[in-house]
Amino acid sequence: MHYTLQFRSIREYLPLLWDAAYTTLYLSVLAIILSVIIGCGLAIMRRSQSRFARFVAVAYIEVMRNTPLLVILYIVYFALPAMGLRFSSFAAASIGLTLNSAGYMAEIIRAGLVAIAHGQFEAARAQGFNPVQTYRHIILQQVFRVIYAPLGNQVIAVILASSLASAVAVEDVASWMQTVGSTSFRFFETFLVAAAVYLVLCQTVNLIRLAIGWMLFRDNGARR
Repeated sequence: MHYTLQFRSIREYLPLLWDAAYTTLYLSVLAIILSVIIGCGLAIMRRSQSRFARFVAVAYIEVMRNTPLLVILYIVYFALPAMGLRFSSFAAASIGLTLNSAGYMAEIIRAGLVAIAHGQFEAARAQGFNPVQTYRHIILQQVFRVIYAPLGNQVIAVILASSLASAVAVEDVASWMQTVGSTSFRFFETFLVAAAVYLVLCQTVNLIRLAIGWMLFRDNGARR
């Protein structure tokens, strides 16, 4: 049976796509920022001299990296209300996506910390810097130069993973795709449009990553 693409059949739903794309982008950016902050804390805890701090960090990372994001979203949105903790759809999606991404961010940042020469820490202590000042003014600035490439890949992964937010009733691009497909019965066209939106979002992030890489490494002639 010959199938003919008819994008005009979904044209009336396109205005709703802009709001859905904004929701996807806002959710992703929020989760990325929060997961970087949490990931920094976890990475530092993993290098702590405290066994308890290392245990907590390792346990968190392993649990989050070995639990499907969909399960985490369901726990936050459906299970926690039974314990008296209720969240809106967007808040639940933000929390679930952040918790999951933080596990991966922590390992990326930890790898960056490992790449920093131990002499940097010793030099900071010799200058009278306390641990907070050492990480804030010296170490983390170097770490983000080291990890900018894998960090960019994780940002893209978060954007793609945000499509699961539709499972907890967030009106994002994936939700738009499901709603319009079931209403217009033009599933193929709807899927293609949704895929194009995710492609544009991810390639925009990739271009930003390349621009940041050029600025970071132009002094030494490196290009990534």
